[in-house]
Amino acid sequence: MKFLVRFTLALGMAGIAAITPLQAQANSLETRALRENVNRLQSQLDDLTLSYSALKKELDSLRSELRKVRAQSSQKDPSAATRGDIENLAKTIREVDRKRSADKELILKEMKSLVRNIPKSRPNTSPPATPPRSQKGFEHSVQSGETISAIIAAYNEVLKNQGTKKRITLKSVLTANPKLNPRSIQIGQVLFIPDPR
Repeated sequence: MKFLVRFTLALGMAGIAAITPLQAQANSLETRALRENVNRLQSQLDDLTLSYSALKKELDSLRSELRKVRAQSSQKDPSAATRGDIENLAKTIREVDRKRSADKELILKEMKSLVRNIPKSRPNTSPPATPPRSQKGFEHSVQSGETISAIIAAYNEVLKNQGTKKRITLKSVLTANPKLNPRSIQIGQVLFIPDPR
């Protein structure tokens, strides 16, 4: 039995001796893996530190810009309109509109007054009852509402009814009346109308 105990002990010792190199090898592998993990974590920590520094610089830059913007916004821009400016402008526009309305009413009243004072007679654009018999022409006294073209048209109508083919022209009337301004003939003004025959 002693032999058996010794043999078991020897066998156990041999096992322990064999386990020790294996355990040492396993410990060595674990140590290497731990070192690799530490190195990987160290590189990640270095990356995070660099990122933190970059973010800190960017944050400082943004704070600086924010201070500048706040300083600029606190200064009054002379071209910016305030609420008071807009209210004053609106008040001025309302005043101008009120005056415009009052002027419109005044103009309408004056126009109605002028219309009431205009005589209600029709313009007489017909030629005299007797057609022109003179070879040289005849005189025509301008009536209210007549124009040079209406007078010429009326005489040409009479000539047409008489069967005459020749017509009185504006040019012939202006030539016969050299001082005549066709745009400003007056009531009672005497015009010489030449006979086209």
